[in-house]
Amino acid sequence: MFDKKRRIKQTRSLRPISAPLRPPIRKSLRRPNLLLAKTKKLLIIALTLFISIFAIYELFFSGYFLISSVEITNKKIDNENLTENIKKTLSETIGKNIIILNLQDLELKIANKFPEIKEINLSKNYPQTVEISFAEYPLTANISITTDAIKKTYIVNSIGYAVKENMQLTTLPLIKMTAEAQINTGTPLIEAKKLEYILGTIKYYQDKFGMKILETTYKKNSREIRILTERNFEIWLDIEQPFETQLKKLKKSLVKLDIYKESLSYIDLRIAGENGDKIIYKRK
Repeated sequence: MFDKKRRIKQTRSLRPISAPLRPPIRKSLRRPNLLLAKTKKLLIIALTLFISIFAIYELFFSGYFLISSVEITNKKIDNENLTENIKKTLSETIGKNIIILNLQDLELKIANKFPEIKEINLSKNYPQTVEISFAEYPLTANISITTDAIKKTYIVNSIGYAVKENMQLTTLPLIKMTAEAQINTGTPLIEAKKLEYILGTIKYYQDKFGMKILETTYKKNSREIRILTERNFEIWLDIEQPFETQLKKLKKSLVKLDIYKESLSYIDLRIAGENGDKIIYKRK
C-alpha cells in the first residue's frame, strides 16, 4: 500500500510544469514609406555626383594646381649659366596642371639638351611648384685656348665642357691648346678621352717621379702632348700610345740620364726603338 502511494507521488512529480502564457506578438501593419526611401537614395546620388564634379573641377580646371614656379634645390652650383638655361627650358611648364605633368619626359628632354649634366631629378611640390636637383660632372682642368684672334681660359669638367669662362683654379692642372676655328662652348672643348689621358699622365708622372707638372700642351693635329716639369724641361708623349709604357722607358733611362740634375730642354718618348726603350733628349 505504501509502495503504491509512493509510485503515484513519483509519477505526479514527473509531469512537466506548463510555462506561463505570453501575449501574442502583433505584427506592425504600417507599410514602409517608399517615397522617403527613394528620396534619400536620390539625395545620396546627387551629393556624390556634386562632390565628384567639384573634385574634377578643382583638380583639372581651377587655378589651384596650375604650376606657378620652377625652383632649383641644389645647395651648390658651379655653372650658373647652366642653371639659368635649365630653368628657361622648364619655363614652358608654367601654367600647366601639375597633376598631369609627366616628369619623366621632362627629365629626358633636359638630359638630351644638356649633356653636361650627370644626373637630374624633377619632383612636384604641390600645389604649384616644380623642383629640380641635378648633379654636375666634377671640375677637372683649366683650359687655355689660343686662336688667331683671341686667347681665352676656361674651367672644364670631366667630360670637357666649359663650366666657367675667363677663370682659373690654381688647384687644377693647366692645359694649353690652339684652335683654328671659333671657340664653341656648346660642345666639349676637349674630348673626354683625351682629357682623361692628359690628367692620367700628369698624375702618373708626379707619383712615379716625384716631380710636379706646371702645365701641359695638347697638340691635336700631331696627336701629342708636352708636359712641362717644375725643372723647366718638357716631356713629349704620343697620345695614341699608353702613357704608362712611354714613361716606363724614361724610368729605365734614369741610370744614364739624371733628370733631377741635368739641364734639359726636352725628352721625346714618342719614338720606339728596336727594343722599345729608345728615348731622345736635348740638353740646354
